[in-house]
Amino acid sequence: MALRAFVANTETMSRSILVPHDGSSNAQAAFKYALDTFPNAQIILFHAIDPFEVTPADEQLPALTDEWLDDQRSRAAQLFEDARGDLGDEYETVDVETETGIGSPAQTIVAAVDGTDADQIVMGSKGRSGAPGARMGSTAELVVKRVDVPVTIVR
Repeated sequence: MALRAFVANTETMSRSILVPHDGSSNAQAAFKYALDTFPNAQIILFHAIDPFEVTPADEQLPALTDEWLDDQRSRAAQLFEDARGDLGDEYETVDVETETGIGSPAQTIVAAVDGTDADQIVMGSKGRSGAPGARMGSTAELVVKRVDVPVTIVR
């Protein structure tokens, strides 16, 4: 009887789910999973702006200027828009909050849990730079080890 009361109370509680997104297919799968699994929760779509990321086109780290940061925030806004657009019409009315943080992805995601008061994280098993064949990427692994909230890993 006590178990049923606990389950009933948790179903009516407001939940906040942090969904880190880097533009990868695994992150998109995690976003959709969070929306389907937690239809009444506040979904926070999060992107870590990594100042230490070097793309194949870069020969060195970019200069960390206000212009660079504005460009990264614009890219994050486009990433959020694309993620929402890829969901389909049935999710049009779903309210999704968006947030960005600056720093290494794992550390930024861990900090975002406190900053957003998230109750749970739903994230992709590996991101854009994930090693082929790996079950879980380094960012997901670090997040699982360092946060005090439940983490659901989606492949």
